[in-house]
Amino acid sequence: MDGIGRDERTHRSRQNELIHMSPNIHQFAIPTPFMVGPVNVYLLEGDPLTLIDVGPNSPEAYDALVAALAQLGYTLPDIQQVVITHHHVDHLGQVARIMEESGAKLAAHPQTREFLEDPTTARERHGHFSQVVFQEAAVPEEIIQAVNRSYKFLQRYSNPAVAVSRMVDEGDMVQAGGIEWRVYHTPGHSGDLICLYHADSQTLMASDHIILKISSNPLIEPAAIEGQPRPHRLLEYISQLQRIAALDIQLAYSGHGAPVEDVRGLVEKRIEFHHKRAAQILNFFEGHAYHLWDLTEKMFAHVPPAEKYLALSEVLGHIDLLEQDGKLTRIYREGVVYWQPVTEALHQP
Repeated sequence: MDGIGRDERTHRSRQNELIHMSPNIHQFAIPTPFMVGPVNVYLLEGDPLTLIDVGPNSPEAYDALVAALAQLGYTLPDIQQVVITHHHVDHLGQVARIMEESGAKLAAHPQTREFLEDPTTARERHGHFSQVVFQEAAVPEEIIQAVNRSYKFLQRYSNPAVAVSRMVDEGDMVQAGGIEWRVYHTPGHSGDLICLYHADSQTLMASDHIILKISSNPLIEPAAIEGQPRPHRLLEYISQLQRIAALDIQLAYSGHGAPVEDVRGLVEKRIEFHHKRAAQILNFFEGHAYHLWDLTEKMFAHVPPAEKYLALSEVLGHIDLLEQDGKLTRIYREGVVYWQPVTEALHQP
């Protein structure tokens, strides 16, 4: 697996598939126009009747969700609560329409709130930050334009503004489907991502934090507080994977694809993959200094221009890992950030 969040088998998944996961948890595979394929939306039966995520803002996604609910004898006005796991458009795009038709309460992490209540400003802030990253990384102008066009395409499936009823954060309890779930804030794939855990049944609603067939890509993002340093999302991701793996989990329901039964085994494989990828990137240097674009092209020259943001995120995450391990150091040249190997001489007293 190349680690940038693509899995061709996902494209062959049956869209609109309704999977009965347990007596009160139902998975709806909702179609998206994105390379990742369908996104999983979950209905938790019981009081309150709860949807976890809603899918992108498209007629196809809306029709699929309505049809999936109807198979279980429900309509949108029956929904009492919606929980959004993170701000990516495949998970929250049609939230405003769902809230309008259902009258449900909306719960989300504080960092997700800006994408729900003021999505235009939130996405403009992220977009501006990415331009700064591009400049520091020496990304060619034609690639920047291609990525910007891709970002605008994503926003076509995003949400209008909608009010959040309740903010949920680390340690909070959420009543959904007749039981209480503990909230785990698990930044990594995104800074605002939350998982829900029910200890008695050893069940995790994992969203995109843990996916069976895809290595979740920790994306480049600005800090939640303006002016703070760029978050090191891959380092956070690895730490949160280890934390979640320490729980007793029999089944983790993911944002894409099938549920995960062996969470600890999968986490071990994911962490091993990232350390191997970091070692591979380190071998590119051969004593020279490189900026992010150079390294991205060495690793992912085959990736189409529109998807280069995923590739840049992947490589920068592993640079952060190498820098944390004391194997790389950064230098600045005319506004561009370069990294070079730390020689043994630098470690000598």
